Amino acid sequence: MNLGGNQMKYQEITDLLKFNEKESNVFMPNEIFEDLQNNIKKGVHIPVAYSYYYLVNWLYRHAKYGELQIDNKQIKEILGYNPETKGIDYIFKKNGLLDIMGYTETVKDFPVLWELSDDEGLQFTLLSDMDEYFQEDIKSKVSRKYTIKYPVKGFERTYDEEGNVEQWGTFFEVDNTHLIPFEVFMYCMNNDKIGCTGFYLYSFLKMNNQIFNEAYDIPMKTLAEKTGLPYRTMADSLSIIRQYKMVEGVHNQEYFCLAMEDYKRKANSYITNEFESFTDQPVEYEKMKVLESKEYYKLLEEQKEEKEESFPLELLPF
Repeated sequence: MNLGGNQMKYQEITDLLKFNEKESNVFMPNEIFEDLQNNIKKGVHIPVAYSYYYLVNWLYRHAKYGELQIDNKQIKEILGYNPETKGIDYIFKKNGLLDIMGYTETVKDFPVLWELSDDEGLQFTLLSDMDEYFQEDIKSKVSRKYTIKYPVKGFERTYDEEGNVEQWGTFFEVDNTHLIPFEVFMYCMNNDKIGCTGFYLYSFLKMNNQIFNEAYDIPMKTLAEKTGLPYRTMADSLSIIRQYKMVEGVHNQEYFCLAMEDYKRKANSYITNEFESFTDQPVEYEKMKVLESKEYYKLLEEQKEEKEESFPLELLPF
C-alpha cells in the first residue's frame, strides 16, 4: 500500500500517458530483484524503485517525454504518492540510488521519436537531433532544469573485463527478462490496496512462472526472503493480489499447523493470471485450514488408531 497521495485511476493514467495497446509489452531484467535488495535497506521501498524503473523504462522506449514532458512529481502521483513526498526521493533523484546502481542516468536530452526497421532495428531520434525551432518549442514548455531518466539497462546490461558490452539491453535482447504488460502496471497503480508492492510481488511471481513455464512452488517465508519484503507486508500483499485474481494459489497440503514437522510441510504453488482475468472487486479465495497444536496432535492420534485397526491381525508381531 502506498502512502500520502490520491490514487490515480486507470483511465486517468491512460489519458495522462497517452497509452495505446501497441505500447503494452515491457521487458524487465531478471537481475533487478536481487540488485534492488542488495542496494536498498528499507524493504518497503524496493517495490517503489522497481515500479519507478519500470515506468521510466516504458516512457523512454516509447519516446513519451517529447509529447508529455512528464516529471518526477507526476511520476510520484502515478505511483500513488503525494507529489510533495520527500521520503522516496533518494531513489530517483539525480545521483540517487538508481543512478548509483547503474540502472538510470539523469540526462537533459531525450527521445522525441522512435522507429523499428528490419535494417537498423530500434532507433531513437533525440531532441538534440531536431531542428532549432522544434527544440525551442519543446524547451519552452519545461523548466531549464528539466531532466529525464535514461534507462541504462534498456541499452546495455553487462560488460566484459575490458569494458565492452557483453549483453545488450532489454530494448534489444530479451534473454533473462520477464514480460509485464503495461496494463498490469496501470491496474495496480489504480488500486491503493495493490499499488507498487502488489505490482512488484506479481512481477516476481510472473518472472518465476516464465522461467519454469509452470506453477512456482515456494514457502511463504522464502517468498518474503527472495523478494526482500518484510514478511507481514509480503503476506498481506499476496492475499490482496489473490483476492483480485492476479495470482492463483494451490495448496499442496490439507492443513497447516505450527507443530507440524518440517518434512511434512509442502510449499504452496503460485500461478500468475493474465490481465484479462483480473477482477474489479476483491473475491474470496480458498484458504488453507489452520489447526491448533491440540487439534493437530488429536488428529495424529486418530490417524494412528485407524491405521492400527486396519492392520491385519495375523500380521501383528506377537
